[in-house]
Amino acid sequence: MKKRMLVRVFIILVISIMVIGSTVMTASQATQPSSETNKPVHAKSYKRLLIRNAMVIYGNAEPPFGPTNIAIENGRIARVGYVRRNWKPDAVIDATGKYVMPGIINGHMHLQDQRGGIPQPLQYEMNLYLAAGATTVRDVGSSWTKAKKWRAESANHTMIAPRILLYERIWTAKGSHTAKLIREGVRYAKEQGVDGLKTSGMDRDLAEALMDEAKKQGLRTAVHIAVDETTAKDWAELGVTSIEHFYGVADAALDGIQNFPPEHNASNEIHRFGRAGELYIQQNLNRKKLSDVLDLMIRNNVTWCPTLSIYVASRDVIRAQNLPWYKDYLHPTLEQYFKPSFRNHGSYFLGWTNTQEVRWKKNYQVWMDALKEFGVKGGNIAVGDDAGFIYTVYGFGQVHEMELLEEAGFHPLEVIKMATVNGAKMIGMEDRLGRVRQGFIADLLVVNGNPIENLRLLNPYGTDVLTYDGKVVDNYSAINPRDPKAKVARGGGIEWTIKDGIPYHVPTLMKEVKVMVDEARAELAKKKR
Repeated sequence: MKKRMLVRVFIILVISIMVIGSTVMTASQATQPSSETNKPVHAKSYKRLLIRNAMVIYGNAEPPFGPTNIAIENGRIARVGYVRRNWKPDAVIDATGKYVMPGIINGHMHLQDQRGGIPQPLQYEMNLYLAAGATTVRDVGSSWTKAKKWRAESANHTMIAPRILLYERIWTAKGSHTAKLIREGVRYAKEQGVDGLKTSGMDRDLAEALMDEAKKQGLRTAVHIAVDETTAKDWAELGVTSIEHFYGVADAALDGIQNFPPEHNASNEIHRFGRAGELYIQQNLNRKKLSDVLDLMIRNNVTWCPTLSIYVASRDVIRAQNLPWYKDYLHPTLEQYFKPSFRNHGSYFLGWTNTQEVRWKKNYQVWMDALKEFGVKGGNIAVGDDAGFIYTVYGFGQVHEMELLEEAGFHPLEVIKMATVNGAKMIGMEDRLGRVRQGFIADLLVVNGNPIENLRLLNPYGTDVLTYDGKVVDNYSAINPRDPKAKVARGGGIEWTIKDGIPYHVPTLMKEVKVMVDEARAELAKKKR
C-alpha cells in the first residue's frame, strides 16, 4: 500500500515538473522567440516586427536598460519588455550585444538633387541620412515644387527616405518689403501646405508682421539671423520656434556692434565667413548680456539648433578636405561643389589662413560655452547638420554634430536626448516621436555597440574598435599590450534604421551609395576622355 502511494506521489511530481517546465519554456519562448524566425528584408513593410535582446536607450537621458524586447505592430511600438505568448512576429531582429535608441531628428538640412546646377541623385542624400540614423528631417530651404512631392513619396513609403518636414521661404513669393505683403505671403504658404516657415534677418517691424501672422496660421518658424537690425533678442521676444546656427545670439550681447574693417564686403563669402569666426571673441562681448539673451530664449521656449558641424572646416580645413569616407562615398558632384570658388555658397576657402582658423577655434570655445550654459539652464538644443556645404556630407555631418555637442560639455546621453526628444519637441511631435515608448511611432536604430561609450559608433563608415580574440572590448580592458589576440578592427555603425516600423538595412543602403558614387565617377571619367 505504502509502495503504491509512493509510486503515485512520484508520478504526480514528475507530471508537475513537466507542466512547470513546459510553462517556463513557453514563457521563455514568448519573451525570446525562436531564432529560426525570419530575419527582416531591407525596406520591406511588416505588420509585426520584433527586436529581441536589445539594450535600450530610451531617449530622455536616463541610463540604458535591458536586455529586453521591443514589439512593433502596424508601425507603432506595441510593447517594450515581455511579449505575450500568442504574439507572432513576421520578422525578428536579433539585437544581442547591440543597443536600440530612437531615430534621430535632423532639425536643419536641405533636400538637394543638384549642386551648383549639376545633377546629383536625391536618393544619394536620402540613403546617407537613413544610414546615419535620421528618421525625420526638417528641410529649411529647397525647391518647393520638388520638395512637396518628395515629402508625399516619403510619407507613402514609395521613396526610401526619412520623414520630411518642410520649413520653406515661399512666403516671400508675395513680396517681403511691407508688412501687408508678408502677411499675404504667410497665408499663401499655409495654403500651399508648408509645415513651417524659414526666415532670415529682417527689420523689426517686418519680423513682427511675419511672426504675428505665423502664429495666427499655426505655423512654426525657424530663423537664420543675419548681421541685421534684429538679433536673437528680437526673435526670442517675438516667439520664434528655433534659432539656427550661431548668428544673432552673440550680436545681441555686444556693447555696440561687431568691429568690421572698412573694406568688409558682406557679399564676399571670404569676408563674411572670416569675420563670422570672430563674432564670439569681440572685445565688446558682454557676458552678462549674453546670459540674459539665453535666459530670454529659455523663457520663451526658443530652441537653439546650432549646426556646429557645418562650420568646423573653418577651424581645420585640411582635416575637412581629407576625411576617410570621401574615398567611397563622396559624390563627384558634391566634391566639385566643395572646391574653393566664388560661385558656390560655402566654398570660401580661397587663401584661407592659419590666423583665420585660430580665430574660429577661439570662436568655437565661447560659442560652446554659451551652448553649455543654455543647456544647463534648461534650454532646448536640437541636432542639425546643414550638410551639402563646407565639406560636410549628408549624415556624416549629423554624427559629427553629436560629437561636437559632447565636446561642448554634454554627456552622450544628453546629446542623444538633443537628437531625439529635443528635436521632437522643436517640431511639435513630442507626443509620438523621440522615445522608445509604447504607443510611439516605431522610429528606432539598432546600433552595433554602445553609442553612450562612443558616439562615433553611429557613423555610417564605422570606426576603429579594439578586439580581443575576435570580440569587441573596451579599450580600458586588462590586456597585455603585447598579446597577439588584441587587435584593431572596423566596427560600429547602425545595422538597422527603422522608420514607421519599416526596417532599412544600413550596409545595404551604403552599398547602394557606393554604386551611385562609382557610376557617377565612371561617367565623369568618360566625359573627360
